[in-house]
Amino acid sequence: METYTVTGFENDGTLVLNEMFEASDDQSAKQKGLDMLRAAGHEHKGARIVRRGQLIYFERCKLPGKLKGTAS
Repeated sequence: METYTVTGFENDGTLVLNEMFEASDDQSAKQKGLDMLRAAGHEHKGARIVRRGQLIYFERCKLPGKLKGTAS
């Protein structure tokens, strides 16, 4: 069993979920992490699932409108 962390966050970066859990492999961890997000009502927010610093799953926040940057 490996230890994973699921983190959910709002568009402004506020953490809404940050939980550790165990799973037997990356695919099981992804499903378990997504189930945890869904159960907490955060399935449509930004999220990541990691194992020992390795990114297993990432969903970006849904940012409103177009971002303004300095690059052209």
